Amino acid sequence: MGVFRKITEMPPDQIASKALRWGASKVGQVTDEWWARSGGMEVKASELPGYVTDDTLTPQDAAEKIIRCLSYRAGIHNTVFDIFNNQFGPYEGRFSPESNRLFEEADRLCDKQFTILGEELDFSSGIQWHRDPRNDHDFNAGEFHTKVRHSVPEGGYDIKYPWELSRLQHLPKLALAYRLSGDKKYLKALHNQTSDWLNRNPVGFGPNWACTMDVAIRAANLALAYAYARDVPTDPELTVNLARSLIAHGRFIACNLEWSEELTSNHYLADIAGLAVLGCLMTPALEEADSWLEFARDELVSEIKKQVYDDGWDFEASTAYHRLTLECFLVPAIFMQQNGIRMGSDYMSRLVSMAIFVRDITLPDGSFPLIGDNDSGLFVSLHPRPNGNLKYLMALSAALLGDPALKPEIPGGGTWSDPEVLWLLGENGLRRFDGLPSTHRPKISSFPDGGLWCLRSSDCRDLCTFRLGKVGQNGNGGHAHNDQLSVTIWFGGNPIVVDPGSAVYTSDPQKRNLYRSTSSHSTISIGSVEQNSFVDGNLFTLPQQIETKFTGTGETEDESRLEGVLLGYGHWSKDEVKITRRIVHDRERRYFEIEDHLAISKDIEDEEILWRFPLAPGLSVDAKGAGFIKLNDTDGVSVAEVLYQAGWTFEAKDTKFSPSYGVELSNVTLEFRPPGDKSRAKFIFRAASH
Repeated sequence: MGVFRKITEMPPDQIASKALRWGASKVGQVTDEWWARSGGMEVKASELPGYVTDDTLTPQDAAEKIIRCLSYRAGIHNTVFDIFNNQFGPYEGRFSPESNRLFEEADRLCDKQFTILGEELDFSSGIQWHRDPRNDHDFNAGEFHTKVRHSVPEGGYDIKYPWELSRLQHLPKLALAYRLSGDKKYLKALHNQTSDWLNRNPVGFGPNWACTMDVAIRAANLALAYAYARDVPTDPELTVNLARSLIAHGRFIACNLEWSEELTSNHYLADIAGLAVLGCLMTPALEEADSWLEFARDELVSEIKKQVYDDGWDFEASTAYHRLTLECFLVPAIFMQQNGIRMGSDYMSRLVSMAIFVRDITLPDGSFPLIGDNDSGLFVSLHPRPNGNLKYLMALSAALLGDPALKPEIPGGGTWSDPEVLWLLGENGLRRFDGLPSTHRPKISSFPDGGLWCLRSSDCRDLCTFRLGKVGQNGNGGHAHNDQLSVTIWFGGNPIVVDPGSAVYTSDPQKRNLYRSTSSHSTISIGSVEQNSFVDGNLFTLPQQIETKFTGTGETEDESRLEGVLLGYGHWSKDEVKITRRIVHDRERRYFEIEDHLAISKDIEDEEILWRFPLAPGLSVDAKGAGFIKLNDTDGVSVAEVLYQAGWTFEAKDTKFSPSYGVELSNVTLEFRPPGDKSRAKFIFRAASH
């Protein structure tokens, strides 16, 4: 019925052309599937010598030439392994904790023990590449990639689980463990798991070819794993199949780019980033890789202007997706620069802005507030670390770009020991990073194009973020939440008020919408109306209905101020709803004061208006009388206090917080009700005095 309605509403002169395009598309899909089932998408072993422009080679020799090229182009030298193993004088002991973590993870991977999106998985009896273990659902490994249903309207299964596993981001860790230790068990696990994946995922079939983004991320990680392992597999069949697969991955990406005239987002960015890394590592051994590289390089230069605001925040309106997109722009630039390919000054300048955003949203330990969606996605994963930590990205950006502003001070001293600098930039990159002076972070950080502001203490351990601005994606809002006017608050490096995160996407539409709803954020809700209305049947659209205006900042020696206005609310116009929020940070007395002024029409006055503040997991509420609440940690120690107006009432409601995709933790949300006058509210969150 929906399709019929669209046709009847379409201008007559467009119906014929739309029908022709739809028919051509269907014919094309049938033809593509027939071609794929007849082996057309596979790269034949006999063709390998021709692809390396030397027909005198055997297929195995041609495959070995391609695989050796990976290591050569990655530019990783034995010295970096000596440094990591504490065998290189100036760096002695620096990476010992990281070494222990890497080998612990590599040992788990050898035993086929995985942690995938909150699920602890034991695959010792065989890795299940096509399974969603959370929802007990198996995808059809023989289904052509265009026919695989990513989701169904009622939910019930989650294709992100096989996608995440089949990104093969664990393989570089096995390769690094082998190079560091020389223990063949890690190399054996790398070869066996690669061979198993290749044998059970023929090109173009099954869920793991249904999203080009994931194909591209897999291609980059598979190529990097064998670049780091360096040794060509002793099994001739695996050697040939690996070379065939890398070529097939590149061709698949190039032919199935997630591009549209209306919108390109993180999916298309990952496509070209993976193609760039693959092209860079396979040139000049593979002749066609040069065309991949040239295309991807030009598209990266174009996309960084489209997807990153002038202020440096990625246009997805999400801090977690900013991490992913910065990796997608940064990692290809590293390999290109190492191999003499310039990205241009505008591109590198935009990378600096993106890295400054990371610097300004992070706490000293690298943790950061979740704002917007979080699917826990990474482009490359070279070292085991908490998903909610960005310190490695600051170090890598500073080392590549050579900008002291990207290397913030670590309060109390301490050494930066982020292995990614070593693995991707080598000893020279580590020396360049160590030679940079540390710098102070500003007390106020402004990202007006995307709509985020930060207030922080001198030691950077007290932090408040303020969200007010665009929904992102050029108004599509695919990864934005209804979080206008919301805040997050940290004291002493510990979260107090949080954004909810994103526990799930398509497998539970109701829960997906709950996590991105107005009522789940630290803002003001009016009745059951959403700030921006959800679109029925589309979990990745949030069109902007409201207007926002940031009206100013101010700073004195001990105090910082922010103020902004929200105009309109869901179906209510800007003439019916105007909310002004002012935030004051008293750095000396360590508090954040939040003051709101509401101007609403008479038609809305009868609606219930609530103020909510979701608390970090582990915090409990201890009411100490009218207008005064203590927040205690798990040991019963007071960590913060909340002051509110006399006559107001509050409830501590049990809710959920998701620190990473697939993970939900219990928390409490403070819900405040005004006594009668709904035009003004004031709250003070202050660090507890001991």
